[in-house]
Amino acid sequence: MSVAIRPARVEDVLDMQEVINRYAAEDRMLERSRDFLLEHLRDFLVAEGPPGGSRAPSTPTFLGCCALAVLTPDLAEVRSLAVRPEASGRGIGRALVHACVAEARRLGVRRVFALTLVPEFFERCGFMLTSLGRLPEKSAAECPICPKRFKCDEHAMLLHLDGTIPLPLAVGEPVGYTRLFLGREPEV
Repeated sequence: MSVAIRPARVEDVLDMQEVINRYAAEDRMLERSRDFLLEHLRDFLVAEGPPGGSRAPSTPTFLGCCALAVLTPDLAEVRSLAVRPEASGRGIGRALVHACVAEARRLGVRRVFALTLVPEFFERCGFMLTSLGRLPEKSAAECPICPKRFKCDEHAMLLHLDGTIPLPLAVGEPVGYTRLFLGREPEV
């Protein structure tokens, strides 16, 4: 399947919200409102396939999306990675992540991270497991107001764009906001 990655446009917002919130309903990612998506539209990339969708058979098919949020001059986050379930397993997620990493390089960002329930996927994209405590730019600013802060079971994955390798986790070093900052296991 041929896939094109391009910047998101206003007409993509409903598709983006649908696929993101489908996973959010399964507690696999954070829900995103229409207003949030419009406000952060410039952060998002979209994957599209050949025409043939049910809405408009002559327009390309929306397959998924992903955002690169620049938090500091040194650090950006890959977030809201969502691929339509019927298109999963075809390399679309990987293509979106690689496009975000390429954009981070273009911008001159030195480190890129993701919070994920699927660390193996990001390992295959070149990221390494790290502790959220090593990403204070994220944990101090956004984690305390996150709706999942008391049940955060995500893994922080980090990629250095300068070719250096992030330090491996120390034995027993906690990952995730709940374990790290609240000192307990995430609520079920």
